[in-house]
Amino acid sequence: MTEFINLSYTVMKKMVTELKATHAKPDREKMKSLTFGMVSDISRVLAEKGFGERPIDIVEALVFAMFVIADTYSLAKPEKEKAIEVIHGFYDDIEDHLINKIIIQDHNLTDAAEIQAVAAKFHDLSRGRFNEYGAKFKEDISDPLVMSCPNTVSYLLDNLFIQTISKEEKLQLLGAVSDKVLYFWSGCVQAFKEDMRTCP
Repeated sequence: MTEFINLSYTVMKKMVTELKATHAKPDREKMKSLTFGMVSDISRVLAEKGFGERPIDIVEALVFAMFVIADTYSLAKPEKEKAIEVIHGFYDDIEDHLINKIIIQDHNLTDAAEIQAVAAKFHDLSRGRFNEYGAKFKEDISDPLVMSCPNTVSYLLDNLFIQTISKEEKLQLLGAVSDKVLYFWSGCVQAFKEDMRTCP
């Protein structure tokens, strides 16, 4: 199953090109595009730091981006019950895209057991990791001396690569990935709030 969840920077670049967001798209479509955009940006940072050929777990990458998108969407929207409903639908959309577009179409996987295994892994991780990444991010923002999100990104890097990277390698990536995550985080909050102001 591992070969179907390894993702190179080139493949991710192709995926995000297909899913570029437009202002006219509904919230869930925009969230979907932002998710793949964030994974693409993180993949680009890895490539710039010399890790472009190191295979990553696409499921882990997606669920981290989904956490960021869902959390920022929830922060930006005042109607929390409606926001939760949209987020649940957004999670279903990503799962459907992962299975039907990436796993079945792009990788031509037809074995029902393997497809189910990938789907189950995604479902469990996407729900479980939301709380885990959320707890790490709360640790980061609770410390007024911390200007980035080292705990959150450290946890991401621990789980992102198919083959675990060393402590030294993680230190090489920590600052750059943290900067990218914070940049994307603030940008998403602003974008979702802007959508709310421009809605009729």
